Amino acid sequence: MTPLRHYSKRNTKAKDFDLYAKERLVIDIINYLKLPDEKFDDSTFWRKAKNIILVYYIDDRKDRHHQPRSQCKVYKSVILDYRLQELATIREDWQYIHDKVAAGHADMLSESDTNYLAASTKGRTAAISLRKPPAPKGVAEQYIEAKQRAFSYKASYMSMVAKRLLGTSEGERLSLSPDESLSQYVRGRSDQYVGRTCLEIAQDLSDYHLPSVNARQYKQRLVLAMLGAKSKNVDTVEQFNAAGIIQVKVVERFNDELPKESMSFPYITEGQWNELGGPTVHWHDSFMYRFFEDNRMLIYSLRNRGTRTHKQNFMHDIFEGAFLWNIPEKDIEQYIRPVWERVHQLMVDKEPLHYGERRESNLLPDSSFNGVCHIRPHGGDGTDRIALPNGESITKQAFWLDRRYVAKVIHEHLG
Repeated sequence: MTPLRHYSKRNTKAKDFDLYAKERLVIDIINYLKLPDEKFDDSTFWRKAKNIILVYYIDDRKDRHHQPRSQCKVYKSVILDYRLQELATIREDWQYIHDKVAAGHADMLSESDTNYLAASTKGRTAAISLRKPPAPKGVAEQYIEAKQRAFSYKASYMSMVAKRLLGTSEGERLSLSPDESLSQYVRGRSDQYVGRTCLEIAQDLSDYHLPSVNARQYKQRLVLAMLGAKSKNVDTVEQFNAAGIIQVKVVERFNDELPKESMSFPYITEGQWNELGGPTVHWHDSFMYRFFEDNRMLIYSLRNRGTRTHKQNFMHDIFEGAFLWNIPEKDIEQYIRPVWERVHQLMVDKEPLHYGERRESNLLPDSSFNGVCHIRPHGGDGTDRIALPNGESITKQAFWLDRRYVAKVIHEHLG
């Protein structure tokens, strides 16, 4: 049985709701010792996943402590049938997980490594439920320690499946060929534009009715058009939504290889600040860990032939390539976690941040904290403020990845 939940539709004032999968669908605990010897078609995972009957029930409970699950009503039973393009992506995802475990790097798995099929954990329990997968070749130890993980279909993928099987799908679908995975499609569509200017690309895509170059969403619309989508937002494209690809990041680099700016992420909400102030909240249950563990990004790299002080018009930028990306697990632990721990401790201790006070240094982790992740405002004029658990009111903040780190990521993927 798998739960569905009603959520209000995006950009609508009416009380109109869509059904979404409430959670991931766990298929099988990963056996790190057996997996390296398996092939997809006869794998333990596929023997369990190829024939599934989904029994949907509606779970709109607001108080799970006082409303037992027995009150939820069964909605419908369906057979999970796979479209060929979905199966191609699932095969690719399984192979990625298989290869990482076989190479001795099970400890580096992350849910955001893959598109539909994930190696998922369960918060704090995963951190203490350790297993002993094979170690890399050439090291003295035979085994390493890694979190227990399970082959699971992402909740985002299960939402796409539910909409398809229940006949409520409304999103735009990319035209993948039958045996083409989502990653292969992105590479194939974007590679044909490498070396061309944005102006040349836009002229080729005139049928997509792009907005004015000065429009706020122009770059995102251009990127989606390059992929054959007419949607305005990445999350209205079914396959991207299903893969947890939540943002398009267009990175403009100069001849010094560095991007114009660091990479920003959503504002930290008041609820998230309150979570940061919760003394019992654990890192692996935190919003920051879940965000980077669960989500992927579509990164497009452009080359500006001017300089930082004499920048050329964006439309003359040269397209360098595109790729799907997630921050690796080791980087989450090495760079994101210390930022969360620092701010968490400040909020728990209710220590004043001295934000905006000239006589004191701001205690939030800045760009010099670890050279990768920091917290600072994003746009605005400083008047948009938010209340913190320690009683202070400060300008809304976001977390960022340093532009030098972003440059390293692009170099690793595009050379």
